Amino acid sequence: MIHNSRQKGFSLLEVIIVVAMAVGVLFVVVSLRGSVGTLQDIISQKLESRRDLDQTFQILVTEIRSAGPSSAGAYPIEAAGSSTLTFYSDIDKDDIFEKVRYFLATSTIKRGVIEPSGNPLTYATSSEVVTTVVENLILSTSTSIFEYYDSAYTGLEAPMTIPIDVTRVRIVRVSVLADVAPGKAPKPTLFTNTITIRNLRSN
Repeated sequence: MIHNSRQKGFSLLEVIIVVAMAVGVLFVVVSLRGSVGTLQDIISQKLESRRDLDQTFQILVTEIRSAGPSSAGAYPIEAAGSSTLTFYSDIDKDDIFEKVRYFLATSTIKRGVIEPSGNPLTYATSSEVVTTVVENLILSTSTSIFEYYDSAYTGLEAPMTIPIDVTRVRIVRVSVLADVAPGKAPKPTLFTNTITIRNLRSN
């Protein structure tokens, strides 16, 4: 009887191929984990951005809705434009109406507040405190952050045309598209809200 004296096993070439394949698989897994981690970070940022936007605009909505005559007797809305809105509102609930200004600065919305002082009360521009409200706005040449409607508003009308007659304004629509990671997924966050000014509603 003839016996085959050759022993079964892997050749050096087979071992090299197996090792190369294992290294390739490991590389793919590590790369995928890195990509997933980056995506999770972006999504987390987006969720935080959405939450921050919701909180920020809830404040803005409340302040606009509560607009009223200044503590010096001025009309509730001082100035209204597509990228700026100045009005009076008791934002700190001390029965004194502050002068509040929301305005666009490049790709950022800022908020200026003037606390009246003196006797009689006056609003000194030099005392305005400006803070950043929303960053990384996505803008176009036709972007209007603020739009205005009069007492005839039913939801179908076009907004009032610029220049705005502030004495006719009863409703303000705020629309903002913001992105914490421009150019990266997921998509930017859109905030829009239509606000009825309570103190002007029946006028």
